[in-house]
Amino acid sequence: MKGPSVLAALALVIAIVALVLVIVLPGAQGPVGPAGPEGPQGPAGPQGPQGLQGPAGPAGPNMVVAMGVVDNTGTLALNYNIESVTWNAALQRFEIKLTGISYLVWDYVTVVSPFDGFATQGSISGKLTITTYDASGNKVKGGFSFVVFNATAS
Repeated sequence: MKGPSVLAALALVIAIVALVLVIVLPGAQGPVGPAGPEGPQGPAGPQGPQGLQGPAGPAGPNMVVAMGVVDNTGTLALNYNIESVTWNAALQRFEIKLTGISYLVWDYVTVVSPFDGFATQGSISGKLTITTYDASGNKVKGGFSFVVFNATAS
C-alpha cells in the first residue's frame, strides 16, 4: 500500500507549497491612507563658521564742541575750543567764552565735574558760566573739568 501514502504525502507537500505561496506572494496593493500628523522638530544643528567682517561704516558726528580743565586759580590747563576763562569775583563764578559759539545753556548738553563739592552751569551773554560750591553749599573758586556736547550734530 505504498500508493496511497505516497499520494497523501504528495498532497501534503502541494498543500504546504500552496500555503507558502499565498503567504509570500503579495496581493494587489490597497488604497493609500491619509497623511499622519507632523512629527516634532528635531534639535538644532551645529552653528556654522563666522562670516567675514563687513566694511567699516562712516564716522559718526563729533558731538564735542568744547572741553577743558580749569584749576582753582582759574588757569586753563587743558582745552578744546575755548577762547577764554574769566573769574567773575562779584558773582563768584567762572565765565567761559567758547571759540565760535554763542553758548545758550538749553542748546547744549554740558557736563561739569568739580574737583571738590559740586557745581552748576548756566549761560549769560553767549558765555558758559560755571559756579563751584564746597560740600556745605558755599560758593568757592574751585577747579573743575567740563565738556560741552552738541546733541543735534550730524
